[in-house]
Amino acid sequence: MPLVRISLAWIAICFSWQTLADFPTAKSLFEKQEYQLAKPRLEKLAELGHLQAQFMVSSIYAEGLGTDIDINKAYAWSLIARERQHPEAEKQYLLLRSKLESRRDGKNTFTELNSKYGKDALYGSLYPIANRFVVGNAVKLQVINQSKPDYPSFFERGGVSAWAVVHYDINEDGNVENAKVIASFPIDGINEYVLKAVNNWRFEPPQDLYGDTMRLEMQSHTFQIKANQGTQTRRFNRESQEYIDAIAAAARAEFAEYQYLYAVLAESNIVKTENPLEWYQKAAINGNKTAQYRLAQCLIAGNGCDKDRSKAVNWLALAAEGGSPKAAYLLAQELLDSNNVNFDPRKAARYLELAALKEYMPAIADYASLLAMSDDPQIRNPNKAVSLAEQGRAIDPNHPDLLATLGVAFIELGQQSRGEAMLQQAINEAQKRNWVVANFEDLLLDYQTSVADMN
Repeated sequence: MPLVRISLAWIAICFSWQTLADFPTAKSLFEKQEYQLAKPRLEKLAELGHLQAQFMVSSIYAEGLGTDIDINKAYAWSLIARERQHPEAEKQYLLLRSKLESRRDGKNTFTELNSKYGKDALYGSLYPIANRFVVGNAVKLQVINQSKPDYPSFFERGGVSAWAVVHYDINEDGNVENAKVIASFPIDGINEYVLKAVNNWRFEPPQDLYGDTMRLEMQSHTFQIKANQGTQTRRFNRESQEYIDAIAAAARAEFAEYQYLYAVLAESNIVKTENPLEWYQKAAINGNKTAQYRLAQCLIAGNGCDKDRSKAVNWLALAAEGGSPKAAYLLAQELLDSNNVNFDPRKAARYLELAALKEYMPAIADYASLLAMSDDPQIRNPNKAVSLAEQGRAIDPNHPDLLATLGVAFIELGQQSRGEAMLQQAINEAQKRNWVVANFEDLLLDYQTSVADMN
């Protein structure tokens, strides 16, 4: 297996793949004087706390670059940047203060912006408080099969060294979905073998604290092959470090994808000297949706940072509005939790619909269920629930939740016998999949009892 020498030139080629509005992209547009394109990108970064973007937004309003001159906003953003120790902000702040027509108006604008995007506001609404990352799952998993990769025999004979970080989801049946190598070295060296292993892993269906079947998203596992010390091993260690150093350089140059990747390597202990939370936060501020989702996971579970579900909701909203169906789905779960201060079923329905439109199966199932069973007349729509559930059954014909949703929807539409038959089918299918069936049985009993009471 040939080792691939990685250089900053190689990383530079990868930069051309990026279409996200991270800071280098926004800065490039600004330097090309494409101010109308640069302004909204820089403002979004500034609102999330990107210090240089805050300073540049001040300049945009001060000079009227792609917008009308607004000295009050320019002054306010320069003061926000100054309070966070931007090296040039003091000079700009003093200049803009002298240009204010009304110091009261300038102060009011600052107060308004600072209450949303100042340091204290961001630490109160978004930024996590770090604690220790613990390798493993917050939910206890019972393993059915977690076999190791079947590497070719010549790996050991040839003294091959390699590593790979894999992310994957575990669905309600305990099966692995969406396994993906996030990073590996040598590049693609062991990807085939580790993905084959992970895709064959099986677990008992995961359960939440209430015993309900659940999904586990974005799980992580690191594979490593370590050969005995020798010339080839030393060469591997050197070139692996060159690869990591190139990623680190790209991360420090503020390319969001590489900030996220560097955070993954730190969390996986491939990089041993960095705080993963710090790099996840940098990537999230820089617009990376996966990093925003990862921060939300941390804030919900309390692994890597202190629990704060309100901050998690804010990060998920950013990622969901940016097009992440996983974020929209997880956000809906938070908004549907009556124990969460952010409880809002109507807003949850909107995010489930966003994710369902992207054909994200968990969202299809949950949105159909909400449409069938909600007590809110603005949400409840049994006809739409039937249509959506049948759409989901094109992916998984016997999904217990979809069968249960159809059962409830048919009953709500006056088709009692058909509905009860679907609910019984849901119970049977849940038993086959080793799901907890109590909720399905209670649902059927409730509707049978209501009919008996009516008679």
